[in-house]
Amino acid sequence: MEDNKKISRRNALKYMGLGILGVAGIYSAIRFTPLNDKIKDAIKKGKIKPVSTRKDRVLGSEVSMLAFGCMRLPMMKTAEGTTVINRELSAQLIQYAYDNGVNYFDTAYNYLNGESELVVGEILKAFPRESFHLATKMPTWLVTGLDKGKELFQEQLDKCQVEYFDFYLLHALGSIEDYDRAYKNTGVIEYLKEEKAKGRIKRLGFSFHSNAQTMDYLLQQYDWDFVMIQLNYLDWEAQNAKYMYGQLEKRNIQCLVMEPLRGGALATLNPEAVSILKEANPDLTPAGWAFRWAGSLPNVLTILSGMNVMSHVEENINTFRNFKPLTSSEQEAVSKALAAYKKVSPVPCTGCAYCMPCNFGVDIPAVFAAYNELIAEGNVPDVKSAWTEESSRKKDIFLTRYNQSVSEPAQAHHCTQCGKCKTMCPQEIDIPAELARINEMVQEMSWR
Repeated sequence: MEDNKKISRRNALKYMGLGILGVAGIYSAIRFTPLNDKIKDAIKKGKIKPVSTRKDRVLGSEVSMLAFGCMRLPMMKTAEGTTVINRELSAQLIQYAYDNGVNYFDTAYNYLNGESELVVGEILKAFPRESFHLATKMPTWLVTGLDKGKELFQEQLDKCQVEYFDFYLLHALGSIEDYDRAYKNTGVIEYLKEEKAKGRIKRLGFSFHSNAQTMDYLLQQYDWDFVMIQLNYLDWEAQNAKYMYGQLEKRNIQCLVMEPLRGGALATLNPEAVSILKEANPDLTPAGWAFRWAGSLPNVLTILSGMNVMSHVEENINTFRNFKPLTSSEQEAVSKALAAYKKVSPVPCTGCAYCMPCNFGVDIPAVFAAYNELIAEGNVPDVKSAWTEESSRKKDIFLTRYNQSVSEPAQAHHCTQCGKCKTMCPQEIDIPAELARINEMVQEMSWR
């Protein structure tokens, strides 16, 4: 075992490209700041409750309804100018979540340039192994054969410094061809079944980004323990999430939820939609509404949230204490808010960055995020209509904020319409067309 750990640490350096000088920095003990002793004491005394849980139907364990997604951990700049995970802040956030009852932590091979598995594994070493559920994912695009599949799986165990994964997923299955090429035709799926029989995988499933036909095919291939899908009240109809969820429910396969906020879009609704929700429940934030909507579906086991600031961790934990499904009147309020939100036509980007890097320097997620935020605030003028004092005011706000949010080399006008990004987008967004539309608006505003 000690030899495996040594191999793991040498591999870690290779993954992160840091060389031998990075050993001490990567593997030094992570310091936990005691932020929450009072909360821990209050939970023990029954004064406050931890987050609600649901029972996993495979092994019967209690899983927190709020899951900590580790794709968006806080980042920082090194002295050399590189961007890495802020390990100490990440540890504080995860510690706080853990002490409040969050016991599901989700990472993946490729998250944060391969650093996420390493850092999450190091942080979770502070907790008893049986007290948390660790999920990671086999990188489908890297599986070229059985030997490669075996290598990747062992590599992930080593990086996370664990003997087994509680939830193991085939990552981002987007087509029948992806599954057949990487798993069925190579024998990798049979290998993973063997690892499950050995106990190195406790539950086997997949994360999904595709259509109904592909979902139907995948559900016929194996008696999956769970499936992770993109599920929120915007995608319920827009991306056929209702059908996906229904198929899982029919087969008694528990559903894990990713993108409950649609990449943050449902946390930053336009004023009309916010007003509708505030009237229904003034104490609940737009994000809280989205989480409660997803959690109201009875076949949902847990809901992922990528949290990188303490205020988000605290807010989400409070949403999931003594969790209560939405009432019928609250469901109606969500429907009305959704209708109001759809009027402003935001770009349906989740910020996953699968489209990056752009060969021409465009920061695609940043462009879309800036545009969506301005749209939600009502600060996008109608460039096709007659110019008024109000549209001039919105123009000034738009251009100032757009230029502040996205540096000039990364703006939409650098897009060459090559289309590479479009093929990588799990949301099937016509990215070149959307960038062209935004650029046209910017150019129109610029000469007014």
